[in-house]
Amino acid sequence: MNGTIKESGRTTERRHQQAEVSFPLVLADGVCVREDRRRNGERRRKPFIPELLLFRNIHDERLVRVLAGCPVRECAEGEVLLAPGQINHYIYLVLAGNLSVCIGTDGSAPPLIIESGECVGELSIIDGKPVSAYVIAEHGCRVLEVSDLVFWSQIIALPGIARNLLKILSERMRQDNEIIIRNVKQRLHYEQIEKELQTARSIQASMLPRGRPLFPGRDEFDVYALMDPAKEIGGDFFDAFLIGEDKLFFAIGDVSGKGIPAALFMIETVTLLRMEASRDIPPQEILARVNKQLCLNNDHGMFVTVFCGVLDIARGVLAYCNGGHDAPLIGRAGAGFDFIECGGGMMLGAVPDAHCQPGSMVLQRGDVVLCYTDGVTEAMNREQEMFTQRRLRESVAGMEEAEAAHLVRVLHAEIRAFAQGAPQSDDIAVLALKYRGRS
Repeated sequence: MNGTIKESGRTTERRHQQAEVSFPLVLADGVCVREDRRRNGERRRKPFIPELLLFRNIHDERLVRVLAGCPVRECAEGEVLLAPGQINHYIYLVLAGNLSVCIGTDGSAPPLIIESGECVGELSIIDGKPVSAYVIAEHGCRVLEVSDLVFWSQIIALPGIARNLLKILSERMRQDNEIIIRNVKQRLHYEQIEKELQTARSIQASMLPRGRPLFPGRDEFDVYALMDPAKEIGGDFFDAFLIGEDKLFFAIGDVSGKGIPAALFMIETVTLLRMEASRDIPPQEILARVNKQLCLNNDHGMFVTVFCGVLDIARGVLAYCNGGHDAPLIGRAGAGFDFIECGGGMMLGAVPDAHCQPGSMVLQRGDVVLCYTDGVTEAMNREQEMFTQRRLRESVAGMEEAEAAHLVRVLHAEIRAFAQGAPQSDDIAVLALKYRGRS
């Protein structure tokens, strides 16, 4: 039994001696560690080294030993590794997951994705200049951090490393050039679109009545209108013209949607309104005929709301009809503004046999009719509050005796002040008709 115990003691002693011989202390980065820890580090580094572009086709044990001393960083999703203006001291080699390289914070440029096997940060440690973009980790990202000191003193001199680095930089430069060329082509394309939009806006503007005043030489009435599109071109419109010498036709409308489709539908609507109104027929017949024409071949389901009126200039009788549009205001001297009772009516372009309820009223000297599109009442401020019909009435309160131009300008200024610089979400059109009667 004693012999067995002694033998066991000698066996244990030999194992301790073998362990000390097999795993001597070595100096790594100035710190004493056991050789087994260094070898375990080498084993951990070896599998992924061939997958890294910077070390492709590099078979040098010195590289394995150097990388064994470099830390692996587990990155949280959204973690910022580099930011503009930062001084960088590392090359980050992606072992798993992706990194996003983002220029600026407005999101206007798509991010460049650095995938597993690629690296980032090499430019800033080469030229020593601050970082110019954000480098952000995506989900499941893990990177190997190689400091600039280690890279320049122990890695760059290894055969093949400089060649690989040049390949990476050349590929990045080629990608950058492709992006620049693509952006230039895109800018030229946008400039062409911009020119086309400006031309379309000029054509659209030419369709609407122009001139200040609109009807020079006519003292019995005055019409002033304003159009403020949310985009280069829009779907809101106004119109006013004489039918013979004794009648005035006017209309305001709002086409569904925005942009070029709305502008084309608006031009078609204005053309049809003029054609039908020139027949000297009642407003409800005008809208009925226009509606049937708009319903033909309307495959995209476009529609338009319209309020139109015909004023008998001599008698002051205003006949009107509403096709799904917001009710205008009537301002009478001493009585303020109130909404005209005209019913909702049916929008044009949706149902061929839609019926719009007609109405009429007699205008007295000094009365003013104020028409508008829903871009007025639905104008938004920075708190996402709407201008509303209540604010509309408050904005023009006490101005029933004002001239048409002054009334429209004041209302437009009130809308702008209310918006507080918030982006305009919809087209705005306003038309005011001031009736003076015959002297």
